[in-house]
This record gives sequence, structure tokens and C-alpha cells, in this order.
Amino acid sequence: MSTADIHTRDTRRIFFAILVSGIFITLGIGLFSFTIPLLSLDEKVSGIWLGSAFAGYYLAKMLIAPVAGIWGDKVGPRLPLLLTTLIGCLAPLAYFLHATLTTLYAIQFILGLVSGLIKPIGMATLGGNGPKQALPRWFALYSMAFNIALFCGPLLGGFLYLDRSIKPPLLGLSLCMGIASLIIVIFLPKDIRTIKMETTAKTQELSRLDALYLLLSIFGRTLGIGLLTAFYPILLTLKLGWSGLGVAILYAVPSFTTCLGLALMGRIQNRKPQILTIVIGMLLSASALFALGTSTEPWHFVLWGAVMGLGTAISIPASMVAASEMSRNQGMAFGTTQIVAGLGFLLAPLLGGYIVQTFHSVAPALQFIAAIGFFSCIPLLSSGFRDHLYWGTALSWSAAISCGVIAIIPMYFLSVQPGTPLTASGKDIYRFTDVGLGTIINLTIKAKSQGAADKASQKAIVVMRMLQKDYDHRNMDGSIGRINRGAGQYWVTPSDRSYALIRRALQYSEKTGGAFDPTIGALTTSPLYYALDETLARLKKGLVDHSLVLTDDENKRIRLKKQGMALDLGGIAKGTIIDAAVALLRKQGIQAGIVEAGGDFYCFGDQDWTVGIRHPRSKDVYKTLTIREKGICGSGDYQQFVTVENHGKKELRHHIIDPSDMSSANESAGVTVIADSAEKADALATALFILGPRRGKEIMSREYPTASAMWFTPDLRVIATDNFHSSH
Repeated sequence: MSTADIHTRDTRRIFFAILVSGIFITLGIGLFSFTIPLLSLDEKVSGIWLGSAFAGYYLAKMLIAPVAGIWGDKVGPRLPLLLTTLIGCLAPLAYFLHATLTTLYAIQFILGLVSGLIKPIGMATLGGNGPKQALPRWFALYSMAFNIALFCGPLLGGFLYLDRSIKPPLLGLSLCMGIASLIIVIFLPKDIRTIKMETTAKTQELSRLDALYLLLSIFGRTLGIGLLTAFYPILLTLKLGWSGLGVAILYAVPSFTTCLGLALMGRIQNRKPQILTIVIGMLLSASALFALGTSTEPWHFVLWGAVMGLGTAISIPASMVAASEMSRNQGMAFGTTQIVAGLGFLLAPLLGGYIVQTFHSVAPALQFIAAIGFFSCIPLLSSGFRDHLYWGTALSWSAAISCGVIAIIPMYFLSVQPGTPLTASGKDIYRFTDVGLGTIINLTIKAKSQGAADKASQKAIVVMRMLQKDYDHRNMDGSIGRINRGAGQYWVTPSDRSYALIRRALQYSEKTGGAFDPTIGALTTSPLYYALDETLARLKKGLVDHSLVLTDDENKRIRLKKQGMALDLGGIAKGTIIDAAVALLRKQGIQAGIVEAGGDFYCFGDQDWTVGIRHPRSKDVYKTLTIREKGICGSGDYQQFVTVENHGKKELRHHIIDPSDMSSANESAGVTVIADSAEKADALATALFILGPRRGKEIMSREYPTASAMWFTPDLRVIATDNFHSSH
């Protein structure tokens, strides 16, 4: 066998090892990264916390990139790749030893290190060992394989997360990393390097200025990708009301389209990188990202996701070839590229988390980051005009800036501001959708004009957000957050509205015999509390007792008697906020309407409204009711849950905790309550779910005779109070 044949064989082995191991690594990271936002949404984790988790991933990825490049140039790629994949294989197993949200975020940080090492070394290996004439095709195939894995990762993640347990995705991640390790051991030669051997004059390098422009545009692109990775599943879930596999399919559309685009593009130019090709692809991606923020229908997400994928297919291979021309030392070249990319990935979740937390919506974050991505391409666009159209510097910059200004116009008109009606139904009836209270807010308003409806809806949503901040225990500056901080130490003066709400909550506790107890926050303020070992939950039982909440009516102060106690008004506050929004709409002259948040609502005004009750084991409507001037709220074991193995049997653990034994309540599968206020319906829905139909009917008859309820029992029998069919 000739030396050339041996070289060709080794070259193919290198390409195979990098390509296939990269597929499995990306598949594992993709399936895990997809499930983290869904898990955080299930746990009502704040946007800032979720953004910080992804920022930790991208920070690790960015910090390790220069080390990865230097390490690969010095010792070759085999040892770094092997050690990194082994770490990636073992890290997910830590959750099985310590099952907390903190552990998951630590795993995500470790995956940032893994990804930050693997990607620059893998690309440097291709750049340093691939034949010059084949390098564009290598990078195109590498990008296609990478995006196939990105497409399959969320699908696999959505399938593994069907039971809303994070353990199957973690095992999938570990398996993918293990397979990648085996591929590297078997196929990657020991003596390869990441430094180009070609030193002829034909080797072209980007000018320093063009390299700087390229890095700036890459920063803008990764800013958008980082934001989409962290918040796109949440946007899809909130906008469409979908979950699991449906969200995964839409999430994967950009990657799927990228794969098709790369397959159809064929061979890209192998001479000097076509800068305009890079820019066109990046501008398409930025425009599509902006449009995704305005989307409301499934076909919108399919269309703009496909456009984003097409832009990626156009820009990524060309930009990889361009990056390989920045230096002969491929590790250094791709290490520098990954630093810049990592900076974009790092800042995107932090900035996006802040925007989501401020506006209570993912859409403004996508639109703002898309605008940054668009304008980061302008310097490279001016360079393209200069090199390919042979324009002067002034003309090139003027043309590039003009393109940016022109793009602002359609972007402005595409923007959907909070309170803009998305659909209209019937005469003088307007519908508005927004995000808040950890779910979707829907306002259906009957008004004399669209202007009146716009004004009233905007004020209602502002009030709902304001009250949420005051009542939410996760807001350390809100009334409940301050009370919890002072537990066992000092009196706290909350807002007047919070004090009044706490007093009413304590009355519900008394009348329901402690089934409704706001001090359950000693347990429920911990992330993934219902997945904790039940022994740990029972240790907090001494902190759950509504009689330990001390009140001072004269000074309107609250004190929690024991350190470690905490209030969680999640079982009542949503109803309170809905009632407040209804009251405000009435003051604004709204004749009738529905205020709905996450399936709980109040119907008001001089007309009847038809509403549906969901079956707890399907998305079907079990029963429709005609309602007027009533609040309807429900509780169910299907809203937040995990499935665990207990003595060889599967056991459902959900978020509604019975204070009597500190475990998930098991007397009901679902309950719907109709009352004269959403607050009462909300509080009673929680209590009656815990009590079950037998004890619940006794409480209703004695304490709340004008309210009514219907239960689904664990064996799916339907039991209702005698007045359920007549009270509405």
C-alpha cells in the first residue's frame, strides 16, 4: 500500500471519528438542554434563574475554548477528546446520587466545559488534517451532521421527558457520551495534530480587519442561538399551549431545515471565503428570529423556523472555512472563534432572562437579540460590498448601514406589543393574550370599541403583574419574600393588600381544617420539592402550621414564629389576582368579559359564557358549563408531577401536598370549584383536592354552601356536590 493510500485511509478515519463522535456528543447535549427549560417551566423557576443556568453553561464553554485550542495544538486532539467525553459520560450520574435542581445546573456547567473543549478541537482537527480542496465539503458535512444531531436531540429529549422525569434524559446523555468515547478510542489515530502543514503562498488568510468583522458577526449569531436554546421551548409552550413531543418537533424545525439546506447546497467555494454568502445567511437567521417573537400559530413557527434553518445552512459552512483561514494553528483559530461564540452564548441567556423577567414575555427578548444580530453583520456586509462589488470604503459602509436602517421598518411593524388583540370573536368582543403568573393570561373583553378594549386590557395586565410581584415568594423584595426572610426572627410589615390576603388565607385554613395551609411554603418554596425523598419532606412538618403565623391587626404586621417557616400563596393568589383584574376592568367601563390565567378564570358581566372542564387524564373537555358572574378554578395531579419507582412500582408524585403527612395528596385526580369569586374558587380547589369528595362535601355544606365542586377520584369516578349543576 502506497504512502498516499495510507494517508487517504487515515484521513478518512479522522473524518469519520470527528464526525460520528460529534453527532453523539451533540445529540446528548441537545436532548438534555431541551429538557432543562421544560423542567424549569414545570417547576415555575424564574426567567433569571433559567437564564443564569444557561449562562453558566456558556461561561464554561467560553472560558475553556482558548485552553482547548492550545491543548489541542500542543498534544494533539486524541487525548483531550477522550478525557472530555469520559467526563461527559460520568457527570449525569451525579443526579442519581443527589437529586436536586442545583445538581442539574452543575451538570449543565460541566457540559459547557465538555462542549467548549470538543467543538474547537474537533474543528481544528478537520482544518489541520483535511485536504485543502476538500475542506469546504468537510465543514459542510460536519455542519450537517451537527444539525442532524440538533434536530434529533430535542425529539429524543421530548420523548424521554414524556413522564416529566429528568432521569431518562440524563441516562440518554450519559450513553451518548460513552459511545463517543468508544468511537474516539477505536478510530482516531494517536499521532495526528491540529496544525496545518500547508505553507505555500496559495494559502489565503483573512485580513485582520475582515477577521474582526467575521468574529463580530459570529457573536451576533451565537447571541440569537443562545437565547433560542434557553427560551424557545418556553415560548412554544406558552404561545401554543403544547408540551412534550409537539414542542420538540417545532423546536427541531430550524435544525431539520439546516440539514436539508446543507445537503442541497453541495460544494461551497474553496477559494477565499465568500463574505457576502456568510452575511446573507446570518441576516436571514436574524430576521427569522425576530419574526419568531411575533408568531402565534404553529405554521408561523414552522415557516420562520425553516427560514432560520436556511440562513444557518448558508452561513455556517462558509464562516467555518473563513475561520480556518485566520491562522495556520487551527487550535488557536477555532479557539478564538469559540471564545467569541461563547461570549454570545453567555450573554444571551442573561440578557434574555432579564428581558423576560421585566416584560413577562419571551417575545421581546427574541426581537431585541435579533436586532443585535442583524446590526452585528453590518461591518462584514460593508467588507463584502468592498471586495465583491469593488466599491470604495465610504460607499460600502453607507450601503451596509442603509440596509440596516431599511430593515428596521418591517421589524417595527412586525412587533406585537402587550395588549394588542390577537383574535376577535363576535361583535364588540376582543381577545388579548399575554404571559404572567407563570402561565398564559387570556382576556376576553366586551367593549364599545377596540380602543377602549386596548386601554382596559393594558391596565389589567399591568395590575396583574404588579400583584404577582408582591405575592410571589420567589421575589425577595415582595411582601411574601420579605416575610419569609424574617421567619423566626422579626415582624414584617407587608403591603396592605398582602396583609389582607394572608388574613383571608388563614381563615380558609381554619375552615378547611388545615387542608389549605399557606405555611406549606416551608416545603414548596424548594425547587422540585415533590421529587424529594419523602423522609426529607416529613422533617419539615413541624414548620407547616397556620397557627404559627402571628398577626398584628393594629399595625398590620406578620411574623412567622419558627425559623425555616415560609409562606406560599400559590394556592390562592392566582384567584386573587384574577378578581383584581376583573374589578379594574369594571372600573374601566368594560361591560362583560373573562379573565383567565392558566385554566382558572372569572366570567363577569351581563351575558352568559360557555366554559369547559378538562378531563384529568386527557386534554379532552369532559363537560361544558354556562357561567355568569362566577369564578371557576381547578386543581389536578396532571399539572406538575414526576413518576418515581417505589418498591418496584411506579408512583405519581405531584405538586399538591397534603399538610397532614407532607406527601402528594391522593384523594383526588382533579377537582373543579365554582364560587362567587376566583379567590374562593382557587383556595377551595386546593383544599378540596386534598380532602377528597367525602370530607370535601362536608366542608362545602357547612362552610361554603353557595359554592359547588366536582371531583375526579383516582379511579376516575365523578362525584359532585348536589348544587354543582344548578349553582352557576
